[in-house]
Amino acid sequence: MRERRATVKKTYNLPPVLLSRAKRILKAKTETETIVRSLEEIAFMDEVERAVRATGGRLPKFDPLR
Repeated sequence: MRERRATVKKTYNLPPVLLSRAKRILKAKTETETIVRSLEEIAFMDEVERAVRATGGRLPKFDPLR
């Protein structure tokens, strides 16, 4: 279960087709969930990109599973 965070009320003008598509892709129940999950995904992508840059674009060597 996701942790509950403080929220703020905002009003946005969003393309309905894009919102519907994102909602379907994410299998979200509400438009708010769609927007929050989309923002979380962008934040995660940023973390991954920063981690890759910090390693010089190379992943560490892993031992193969035996």
